Amino acid sequence: MSVVSPRASGSSAPVGRRRLIDSARSSRLVVAVATAVILVVALVWDPDWRALRVVVSVLAILVAPAVWDSQRRVIRPAVAVMLALILMALIGPLFTRDPLMLSVGESLTGPSGDLWFGTDQFGRDIFARVIHGARLDLGVGFSAAALAVIVGMPLGALAVFRGGLFDSVLLRISEAFQSFPTLLLALGIVAAVGPSIPILIFIIAIVNVPVYLRLTRSAVAPIVNADFVLAARCAGQRELTILFRHILPNVRQVVLAQFSVNVAWAIQILAALSFVGLGVPVPTPEWGAMVREGYEQLVYGRWWVSVFPGVAILTTILTLNQLSDRVRHGT
Repeated sequence: MSVVSPRASGSSAPVGRRRLIDSARSSRLVVAVATAVILVVALVWDPDWRALRVVVSVLAILVAPAVWDSQRRVIRPAVAVMLALILMALIGPLFTRDPLMLSVGESLTGPSGDLWFGTDQFGRDIFARVIHGARLDLGVGFSAAALAVIVGMPLGALAVFRGGLFDSVLLRISEAFQSFPTLLLALGIVAAVGPSIPILIFIIAIVNVPVYLRLTRSAVAPIVNADFVLAARCAGQRELTILFRHILPNVRQVVLAQFSVNVAWAIQILAALSFVGLGVPVPTPEWGAMVREGYEQLVYGRWWVSVFPGVAILTTILTLNQLSDRVRHGT
């Protein structure tokens, strides 16, 4: 009995293949439209910003497929908001005022057409300070979370891979760190060594390393004796090669989901430290410090001083948590 292929019989391509083709076409269309719109806006906005047009166009080409869900034909709101926050932190300061510029005559001015978020008690533009604060908060959050992943993920996998005394010692150390509340531990370390941006990144990373260590350990434990690991051992591959090439890639989805949550934790810790005066030194624009500077004005009805930076913190944390859910469920 002969079998006639779909191509020979003149039938159309399979349904699954047609869906893939449609998804690819949709993604390319979104990329083209987004790039064209951004280029037009950049040209109308200021013809002299040639370098900025190039940067924004490249960013649009890179991020448009991530924002558009071609299978469901909808925009991913969490991805779009997160990319907007990152873009705001990267190029937003080019369009705002000096966040440290004082203006006594404009102190505690409410939101208006010229001053979108109003001014604080020193006459500084709150909108400019929120935009510049995004660069600091997101930079510290992502840097601290990345450092914690770089240290904690290999240690957790190596603990299961080696086992024995090495595993027991790492577990006891991580339990000792996690026995203290994260914020209190960070407060104690900052009070002892003093606040600065590199030190804050290091401290926030250190207090979150045990989270990645135990998470990676629990994810690696079921696969450490899997067939592909045993095959790699029989092939004579070294332990580190097996660890980084075969084991860690199989747990990256769990770690990436935790990474998004950990960035949110890092931003919360930084904001809390700045709120109590142990964060970045004043008058550096930082969301937690801005909330602290403005909370006394709430009783006088000057809500904008602390509400706008507080909304920035809330929006960023909710977006990161939503991204973590999407990564965890693979959507």
